[in-house]
Amino acid sequence: MSKLTLRYQYDASFFDSTQPTDDFGRLSVDVETTRFSGKGGFWVQWQDVKEFGEALSVFPITEDHPVTAQWGFEMQEGDDLILRLEIAPANKRGDLAVRFEVADDLEPHNRARGYFTTNYPDIEVFRDSVARLMNREVEEAILTGR
Repeated sequence: MSKLTLRYQYDASFFDSTQPTDDFGRLSVDVETTRFSGKGGFWVQWQDVKEFGEALSVFPITEDHPVTAQWGFEMQEGDDLILRLEIAPANKRGDLAVRFEVADDLEPHNRARGYFTTNYPDIEVFRDSVARLMNREVEEAILTGR
């Protein structure tokens, strides 16, 4: 079984009205497939994570318009790209490919890249869990696959 796990840690100012609110928090990404695994994280705006989750409600997801999110330094290319998630059609049977790239933000040349397949029902569960994660109702959102 393969899985993608997201965790989000809001900045402390998000909970303290006496401080100026910082919209950036730490997004942690863990991916596991039968052959590869990777862990990484980056400082991202909570609104971006919420929008990524909401974008998963699109049906059907098409090759021309995959659901994509990425974060990193400057141009977000090469070693500047730290996190990238993409969900696109995998085949004509309705399976979806979950493509990922996860790098260590302190040593970005250390990275894992790969994919696994999933389906629309699992995407819907993941979409709901991302919303619950961003509402601080759960500690992680998990997308399962094969």
